[in-house]
Amino acid sequence: MAGAELNMKPSLILANALVFCFVVIAGGNPKLLTVDPLTNLPLHPATDSRLHLGNEPTRLPESNVCGNKMQADFYTVYDSKVDITLGWYGAHLPGFKRTHAYAANRSQDTFYNPVGTLAVSVTGSSGKADENTETYSVVYARFQPGLPEKAIINLNQQKVICQ
Repeated sequence: MAGAELNMKPSLILANALVFCFVVIAGGNPKLLTVDPLTNLPLHPATDSRLHLGNEPTRLPESNVCGNKMQADFYTVYDSKVDITLGWYGAHLPGFKRTHAYAANRSQDTFYNPVGTLAVSVTGSSGKADENTETYSVVYARFQPGLPEKAIINLNQQKVICQ
């Protein structure tokens, strides 16, 4: 009897795995965004995993930065080195300025429009200051009213200095 139970376990595991796959497939097509819904800015293709499960953002809680309303969308980035991700955003965000920092063992780059109302922040995975790590995440933010350039640069350095 014990041998029969052991032989049934692998087939039961396989049956459960197949049912899970069918449920995922039948669940509909995942939503693949090409622009961020909050900012209407282009969205890097690497925000969709190799499994193509979609790339809908995680909406971060609304907050205030220097007295300005901030809304933000968070995305995980898959299989893209920081330099590749930054090159893509540099090509797809014409007219945006860029600031770079290294804080908390991660590279941090923010692209922002001249009036300070829109920003896209690219965070690298943990590593050394000059290391080209994998991209960890990207955050799209909308500020109302716009933030001064100094405030955006300070935020990119993980400092909140309102001047």
